[in-house]
Amino acid sequence: MKTRTLTALLLSLVSPLLSAEPAEWVDLFDGTSLDGWVQRGGEATYTVEDGVIVGTTVPRTPNSFLCTEKEYGDFILELEFQVDPTLNCGVQIRSESRADYKDGRVHGYQVEIDPSDRAWSGGIYDEARRGWLDDHQGNMAARYAFRQGEWNHFRVEAIGPRLVTFLNGVPAADLVDAMTLRGFIALQVHGIGNREETLQVRYRNIRIQDLGESTWRPLFNGSDLSGWTPTVEKTWSVVDGRLVGKSPASEKRHSILLHEGTFSDFTIRTRYLATAGNSGFYFRAQPVDAPVAVHGFQAEIDANGTNAGGLYETGGRAWVTKPEEAAAKAYLPEEWNTMDISAHEDRVTVHLNGTKTAELFHDPGRREGRIGPQLHGGQEMDVAFERIDVLATETEYRTPGPWPSPDPMPDELVPEGAAFRLLADGFTFTEGPALGPDGRIYFNDIPNERTHVHDPETGETTVYRENTGRANGLFFTAPGRLVACEGGARRVTLLEDGEVTQVLADSFEGRKLNSPNDVVPDGIGGIYFTDPRYGNRDDMEMEIEGVYYLDRRGKLTRVIDDLVRPNGLILSPHEDVLYVADQAGGKIIAYDVAGPGQLTSKREFAQVGSDGMSMDIHGNVYCTWKGEVIVFAPTGEELVRVKPPEAPANCLLVGKTLYVTARKGFYAIDWAVPGVLQP
Repeated sequence: MKTRTLTALLLSLVSPLLSAEPAEWVDLFDGTSLDGWVQRGGEATYTVEDGVIVGTTVPRTPNSFLCTEKEYGDFILELEFQVDPTLNCGVQIRSESRADYKDGRVHGYQVEIDPSDRAWSGGIYDEARRGWLDDHQGNMAARYAFRQGEWNHFRVEAIGPRLVTFLNGVPAADLVDAMTLRGFIALQVHGIGNREETLQVRYRNIRIQDLGESTWRPLFNGSDLSGWTPTVEKTWSVVDGRLVGKSPASEKRHSILLHEGTFSDFTIRTRYLATAGNSGFYFRAQPVDAPVAVHGFQAEIDANGTNAGGLYETGGRAWVTKPEEAAAKAYLPEEWNTMDISAHEDRVTVHLNGTKTAELFHDPGRREGRIGPQLHGGQEMDVAFERIDVLATETEYRTPGPWPSPDPMPDELVPEGAAFRLLADGFTFTEGPALGPDGRIYFNDIPNERTHVHDPETGETTVYRENTGRANGLFFTAPGRLVACEGGARRVTLLEDGEVTQVLADSFEGRKLNSPNDVVPDGIGGIYFTDPRYGNRDDMEMEIEGVYYLDRRGKLTRVIDDLVRPNGLILSPHEDVLYVADQAGGKIIAYDVAGPGQLTSKREFAQVGSDGMSMDIHGNVYCTWKGEVIVFAPTGEELVRVKPPEAPANCLLVGKTLYVTARKGFYAIDWAVPGVLQP
């Protein structure tokens, strides 16, 4: 049989460096006028001031969009923006305004501008269509790349199905989605409801490289089986321009309609109707002499939709990923469904009717092979395919990626010869280390009610704040605001420039909090904090020493109420597992995070307590317990113990430096793996 690789159908895939520019830059904004742009949506005003497009809010009007008159398919876009701290905006790409869709409402991909503490700038939102597609949860580096009150830089690469963003040079969103391949670019001013404030967003230095347009090309000609061969005869035919597969339950063999080509990197779209039985679409598959006919990946197609859009590997790992319940709801029973399968290098993504149902990153498995729809053996099968198309991309430029996986774990976490060094001393009891937006390390001397700041570059440690309310746990939000657990004042506060600007929480259900101790952001604008009580308990108003969740809109919920005395807590790098130390109980408990403030699957993680905790990029958990810093793998296996000169209260891994607050001293030691936090 004649075979051909996918490169015979498409231009070859290459991965040049980011610095390799594939085309000439063209300015979208001439610096003096709005020529080439048209406004759609709301009535916010757009003006030009000193070479800058200024968007100004207007009350009681919907989202406004300044849109390019020209549409773009594949491109690289760069621009700078500066936004009011309370105004959410965005940059539309590949967007549309059609009379047949919500009366012309602008819809499509939006590169988010989010100056709030949630900090999802650079994420991708599907405006007026599907909502969030890439919200930065688990991408702390991107969230902390935003610079409040300053000019920020976007780079957006939209090539074929892949949409990639960079915020101030930091990799942000990395999305595979082929729903829309062409549209206009627009600068958004978000609606502000009835608010009367005058808020502004500014855009400048807007330029683009036009790389052409990706298009769908048919692999099925609509008239016969040319280029396709069934593994079981008389099971596939063409009826009314559609591929129809039928086989009785008595047929035990699987019938795969194999395309003659060999495919490696590709995006394929098929539209199918499953009437009876369990089907699928194979890719990167190899024929075998067995009833299953091939070994390879299969995007699941079944008539009842239970696992539709899931990813199965025949002759390998079986179910690689089953679609979650929300994704399974995308299936349309007894109707035509559209499935996109994208496989590029070590990343595989499946969409069903525009909903992502499966995705693999850095997969070590199959790289190329045959493609084709399947009829499962031993079942009555009836399935039809209206089309099977492959996406052809004109440009040879590709964004490298997906983003590289972390370097492998070293054999030893402590480098040879590493030793603790004293950075500062003379304190009474140090706690709560946190990385500031300026790269300095902030920590508390609780009894003396002072927050100190250490500068790693100069080695100097100075006083940042006094009268702290015996503050303990700290963290800085991405826009640079400080959240503090003021244990003595029995509250959680928000500070700017060292001054309290807001009390986030001080009571629950009408009763005063016990003594907020440690706090961690959840990546979606909320925080978790512990509320134990140490020392005098006479003025306690609550019987429970709990863990609380404060959502981004200020609603406080008690999420854990059955620990003895919760203290330190930390989230995994992907922010999907919460670890809570029960200091009095002498154990660490892990919970899966199912949603904002929704904790499930409670389980014992380690048989130690911890005053404070930190995390590295591999998900290893750093604890302070009985005079040592102890590190546990995500499995709960103990990896290493180190003993500082004084008993540690808390620790913070920043880059490859482990900082330790230890009674009267503040220490550091070199480390072999980096933390989730980068300086």
